[in-house]
Amino acid sequence: MLIRNAHCIEALARLNVVCFDKTGTLSENRLKVKVVRPMTGFTPAQVLDAALSTTYSRHAHRVEHATDDAINQAAADPALRGSRPQPRPNRDAFLPFQSGRPFAAALVGTRLTLKGSPEVLSSALAGPRTRIGPLRKQIDELAAKGLRVLAVAERRLSREQAAAAAADPDLLESLCTSDLTPIGLLGMADTRGPPPRPCWRHLPTARSVCG
Repeated sequence: MLIRNAHCIEALARLNVVCFDKTGTLSENRLKVKVVRPMTGFTPAQVLDAALSTTYSRHAHRVEHATDDAINQAAADPALRGSRPQPRPNRDAFLPFQSGRPFAAALVGTRLTLKGSPEVLSSALAGPRTRIGPLRKQIDELAAKGLRVLAVAERRLSREQAAAAAADPDLLESLCTSDLTPIGLLGMADTRGPPPRPCWRHLPTARSVCG
């Protein structure tokens, strides 16, 4: 350690808070799916496969977004999904994340799948509004653990709706705003880096602040 100003040594006696930039130091700056929370009637594999259907890549074997990369890794992990990975079906239509659209969606046959902001997808659920309560509780539980939460949902379309939506992106997007059924939640976090240095282990209290 190089000390440029001797007054800094005296200031250390009054130091009670130390802030580290965690990205690339305490963490590896790489998202990872830590928790898969399926809704009643669904399995972890179904949650991951639905989320996987909405991931985006310009090339067959390279995913460009960190969130999608984490989902791809999780969907291929038998321990996390609870079963062997399945072949990914071809999509008939796709809507990527973009400014003003806090979700990504994919259409396969008559099934529309989405992943995105829990707040937005919760507001588009089908059925009585009382269904939001239990879902909101689980979202809050994951967020309280410091996890970034993504919701995964689906909607079943008629053949006529699916055919029209496959040819019209605006119609497809409008169908994503109502009558959704929640499939599950994904809890994601940055990957921790190597074990901390001995001096860090002596910190009385540690907190992580994430954007």
